[in-house]
Amino acid sequence: MTTNQEPDARPSLSPYLTVDDARAAIDFYQRAFGATLVGQQATPDGKKLLHACLALGGGLLMLSDDFPEMCGGESRTPKALGGTAVTLHLALPDVDATWTRAVEAGASVELPLADQFWGDRYGVVVDPFGHRWSLATRKKVATQEELDAGARQHSPAAT
Repeated sequence: MTTNQEPDARPSLSPYLTVDDARAAIDFYQRAFGATLVGQQATPDGKKLLHACLALGGGLLMLSDDFPEMCGGESRTPKALGGTAVTLHLALPDVDATWTRAVEAGASVELPLADQFWGDRYGVVVDPFGHRWSLATRKKVATQEELDAGARQHSPAAT
């Protein structure tokens, strides 16, 4: 589902999130990540959002409220499913500033922000709706030797 306000040149791949409060999610993504609302469509009674589209990081993030009645009576939010196997990645010009805004807006820290062996300043947060976000700024291009050494040191097989 799209809205007529969305740009004609949409990315060919855009994440579509299911959340337990779409309006609160839009507010969070605007405050935490600087997203811009492109458009939204409410249910006829106005209580839930059937669809919303946000511009974020040069792409689109789409979302809707959870509608278990449309999915065999089962909720499809990460919280209802006990987590998510998906991580949404944001490459940022200033990860520290975005990290601070995300945590202040209500994200919980899963992996603290730190300089990583692959050259990024990187960390992982979970938003208030259960979606996992990795945030990063490239600090340097790591050599293959640095990548190999880091993989040996940090690999689960190395422990």
